[in-house]
Amino acid sequence: LGTTLGLPAQASPPLVKQKPAQAIEVSHETPQGTTKKLRGKLLVEALDGSLLLEDDQQTLHIVSGESITQQSTLSEINPLTPKQLGQKTIANLPDGFSFITTRHYLICYNTSLGYARWSAALLERLFTGFHAFWSQAGLEVQQPEHPLIVIIFSNRNDYKRAANKEVGDASHSIVGYYNQLTNQITTYDITGSDSNDPTTRQSLSSAGNSILRNPQASSLIATLVHEATHQLAFNAGLHVRLSPTPVWLSEGIATYFETPDLTNSRGWQSIGAINEARLELILKQFTPGLISRFIAEDKPFHNPDEALIAYAHAWALVSFLATMRREDFCTYIAHFSKKGPLELDSPEERMNEFKNAFQCEPDDLEPAIIQYINAIARRKRP
Repeated sequence: LGTTLGLPAQASPPLVKQKPAQAIEVSHETPQGTTKKLRGKLLVEALDGSLLLEDDQQTLHIVSGESITQQSTLSEINPLTPKQLGQKTIANLPDGFSFITTRHYLICYNTSLGYARWSAALLERLFTGFHAFWSQAGLEVQQPEHPLIVIIFSNRNDYKRAANKEVGDASHSIVGYYNQLTNQITTYDITGSDSNDPTTRQSLSSAGNSILRNPQASSLIATLVHEATHQLAFNAGLHVRLSPTPVWLSEGIATYFETPDLTNSRGWQSIGAINEARLELILKQFTPGLISRFIAEDKPFHNPDEALIAYAHAWALVSFLATMRREDFCTYIAHFSKKGPLELDSPEERMNEFKNAFQCEPDDLEPAIIQYINAIARRKRP
């Protein structure tokens, strides 16, 4: 029901050299023949002169070296205030959007204010839980430099029209996604109210009750929490945007956090709760060797015939490591936080990094993982 967008492989410069972050201004020719000026933080300079920079709205841009007509270094770029960021963000959205800011989020919406506030409360609860969990586990967790942006459309049709530009036909089957390039979550009002009046004074509790009454509430809330967990991980230092973070690690962490709690008015409460859908699938279809394969390569997640079972195995692996091998797991995660954007890892490098962190072959963990998920299943049964 959700997806996470990264960088298309063909857009990645072949060889890169990391640069200390510095503010630059660059002019370049677009494919349409016009000249475009960008200002932002230079993250990577490729050997062919291509650049990766982050603008003041957190969007990443890859500028090919041959298109650059002028480049200069700036002393600094003044960060936008939350209000300025909100104004610039909704300027790029259809008419009718408003925004609210919270301690850590910028919520842009054209649905009811009550729904926007309910979503913000859920996200702030997740933010607190996410940071506390990893800090207590021993990871050095960073505070985001800017408000985290979430865009909420009032209805599915408007959402699909906008999402189609980023995810194509997948917009028909997903209810939300996180985009590494823009650092934004895009979703829609899952209550089905189709309200397009952002000033509607629906109360937070009323919005919450409408959501929880939805027959699809469990899966819809899980998707929102899943995508928000991706956004948090990429902004708290667990992952680096456009770096070679293994899909199993990113998706495993998101599935570990996603389980909703419909007895709570916020729809979510605890971390690492039993993910019944993932548990049921892996109990039926535990696949020997799959964990080893997706540690080496991401291919199982891109294969429609394997993707769902791969997600279930990723959840089981992360749940097992976070519970039974937490110190080693944190050391492993911290290793990926040091990788830079546009770096590449070979299957051999990925496998060696795992074996070095856990001092064993992935296949050697399978008996313990099976025992662990069977124990979870026994606890779940009445």
